[in-house]
Amino acid sequence: MGGRMSPDIRSVLAGLEGRTIATLTGKPNSVLRVTGDTVWVGTARSPHGKPVPIAEIQAAADRLFARGEVEIDVRIVGYRSAFVGAVLATLPNTIAKVNPRRISLVRPDP
Repeated sequence: MGGRMSPDIRSVLAGLEGRTIATLTGKPNSVLRVTGDTVWVGTARSPHGKPVPIAEIQAAADRLFARGEVEIDVRIVGYRSAFVGAVLATLPNTIAKVNPRRISLVRPDP
């Protein structure tokens, strides 16, 4: 299942700019802006946004596309793991799963 080329996450984030996406637990995260190598994410706790390095999200996407699945856990995808999972869940041909929280690739329709 893995081995596919992962998307350019900076471009994905640029397409999400101004939108609110849900974490795997349903909490809203707003993609406020993309600047340089950073995406600014607004939450209920930080409505004006906190920076998240795009490289962390790209690394998680690379892992997802290399292995077919990535666990959404701080140990694996970094401090803003909930946001990372929310972004990965917006990608085509992915499915979010719980216990443990993870994103998996699904086969695209022929």
